[in-house]
Amino acid sequence: MAAPAPVTVDSPVDEPTPVVLVHGLRVSGATLHRVAEAVAGSAAPGREVATPDLPGHGARRDETFSMSGAVDTVLTEIRRLGPPAVVAGMSMGGYVAMAVAGRHPEAVAALVPMCATTQPSPLLAAPFETFGAVTAFLPRQAAIISQVATRLAVGRQVSADMEIGGLALGSIADVVAGIKRFDALGEIRRYPGRTVFVNGSQDRFRMHEQRFVEAAQNGSLTVIPGASHLFPLIQPELAGRLIGEVAAACDTAAVGGSAEAAGGRPAEGRPIDPADGRPVCVAELDT
Repeated sequence: MAAPAPVTVDSPVDEPTPVVLVHGLRVSGATLHRVAEAVAGSAAPGREVATPDLPGHGARRDETFSMSGAVDTVLTEIRRLGPPAVVAGMSMGGYVAMAVAGRHPEAVAALVPMCATTQPSPLLAAPFETFGAVTAFLPRQAAIISQVATRLAVGRQVSADMEIGGLALGSIADVVAGIKRFDALGEIRRYPGRTVFVNGSQDRFRMHEQRFVEAAQNGSLTVIPGASHLFPLIQPELAGRLIGEVAAACDTAAVGGSAEAAGGRPAEGRPIDPADGRPVCVAELDT
């Protein structure tokens, strides 16, 4: 299956900031097609939204995943579209997006990590290593179990989106090996641009979200009430709108040339997340 073409609407005279969406574990770039459509639908005319397949996933399922290879994939897409671009990723894709921003900040207009604010470690990776070993040993059975469990958890529409391009269960072990010692906080500290973290309030990967916000040079956090780890797929219109707003702010900044135009916010005076009393930089979203 060929990589999905960028989603675009009619081009204006001035080209708006492009967006690259980075998919999560097991799935492909095509899984994010509804998010891409929502970004394009809420965006300035002519904004391109690309959803590349990372190594080991989708049309590149036969390749071996590595963080450096994933970063190169996103960077190549940004260069194709014309840098800088907004880079938004969910789950595994959020960590890849952080690596791109930390290592190539000049290519990233703004960073939107979704469902990816747990600092990776070998201890936290252990359950995923076990799952990866099982899928490698019993691939057919693991695929069936994964499909059934996903449909029961999130419904037929989201499950169908996740299965576009095929489920890359064979890449799990490589992904875990590539991410378990990844210094996500270090990459965030190196990126000087705007970083908008987005988490569902029920997401188990919120564990270190305040550390991530504090590490960012220009960071904010949006918490979506009642939403789970897969909220970008369950609520693609909302995810697309949030990303589109960040991209629109980048367009304004390109014209106005100021941090305020790009949506920068001071660290003081953070509202409180009512779910757990912790401070956040952006008020909890009312969906």
